Amino acid sequence: MRQSQLGNLTITALVVINVTLWIIFPPLHNGKELFVNQYISEVLSTSALILFACGIILSLRLRIFETFFGGLDRMYSTHKSIALLGISMIFAHFLLMPLTSDTPWGNRLGMTAMIGMTILILLTLAHRIPFFGTMVRLAYHNWKITHKFVGLFFIIGMIHAVNVNNIVQTSDIVNWYGKIIYYIGAAAYLYKELLAPLLQKPYAYVVEKVRKLNLSTLEVTLKPKNEKAKQVAGQFTFVSFKGDKVLSESHPFTVSSSPKEDSLRLSIKASGDWTKHLYENLKEGSEARVEGCYGKMNYKDGGAEQIWIAGGIGVTPFLSWVRDLDNLDREIHFYYTVRAENDALFWDEFNAAAQKHSRFRATLNVSAKDGSLTADKIVANIKGDIKGKHFYMCGPAPMTEAFQKKFIGLGVAEGQIHFEEFNFR
Repeated sequence: MRQSQLGNLTITALVVINVTLWIIFPPLHNGKELFVNQYISEVLSTSALILFACGIILSLRLRIFETFFGGLDRMYSTHKSIALLGISMIFAHFLLMPLTSDTPWGNRLGMTAMIGMTILILLTLAHRIPFFGTMVRLAYHNWKITHKFVGLFFIIGMIHAVNVNNIVQTSDIVNWYGKIIYYIGAAAYLYKELLAPLLQKPYAYVVEKVRKLNLSTLEVTLKPKNEKAKQVAGQFTFVSFKGDKVLSESHPFTVSSSPKEDSLRLSIKASGDWTKHLYENLKEGSEARVEGCYGKMNYKDGGAEQIWIAGGIGVTPFLSWVRDLDNLDREIHFYYTVRAENDALFWDEFNAAAQKHSRFRATLNVSAKDGSLTADKIVANIKGDIKGKHFYMCGPAPMTEAFQKKFIGLGVAEGQIHFEEFNFR
């Protein structure tokens, strides 16, 4: 079993244990006609609260967890998935739960928690929902503020669960198993919102240089004021800038410099409100706060023959790798696809690396004249057995998903295909 699977397996196990305890230590039959409905609905609600608690714990961004999920990007993916599964369980709970008038205030708390969670999840997924996404466009910094209320609605739901007349209260083992996990989740939320801002000190940097590479992309060089953030080539960090109301909100970016450099370099494309504001307003001399670095995609953990595929600004982790190359001990073919030639940022560095290292080859694909880069094009250009190679990809999700599906269909093991969840940022 790969270590990167342990995180998801642990969350799954917590839910499975909950269901198993319900079966082994069933609650007392209350004699009511819809007892089975209530039984199933409470299994669903307790499982949902366990999932939400796990999601809150993951939102702490503890680096110790990265290894067990395969990186922070995978943790965020799990965070989203368990939130969707959890809210689905809550809906099923409300549909199955018999209506009672025993604790009306408790019922109102439960309804408040469900509606609040649903709204927050819809805001998160708005851009992926047809029609809804065109009506609701929430800027990232505003979404981040609203997302802080997830923990609050979780606590409201927890209070609802432990204060209404539930049958789970007649089974101590099941009841306390759930409560322990709920309390840990609530504690994690309170720590994140109240204590973490006071206890977690980001690295202090100053903007040494701002270089506009084209009409939408710039390279920012950050010089450490004291201690430098610990970095492995290809990782990303969360960065914010003091003195600007918009830029004071932290955002994640891949560090495109080598760990050997004294400064951090970030290559940033203006693709949203925040990054456009950054492109237009960031000044040299501004103070920056750096949190991280994060990420587990590392070509040094892969096989002797590798294919790297970058799409657009997804080139940044590969740029860090190339800038960090020393004695190359494996065969690498790098494919870089862009829409137009002026989008091929840093191509000269990849060309130089190919000239310096005989085991490194680089191919540029300009869609405007070469057509889209496809898996078939890469396979036709690959020498040797494709099944024995490791693939590293970074770029828009549709691109990486299409390549992954094609390569797996050609017999490449899923464990040999590595990519960042580029769209979590």
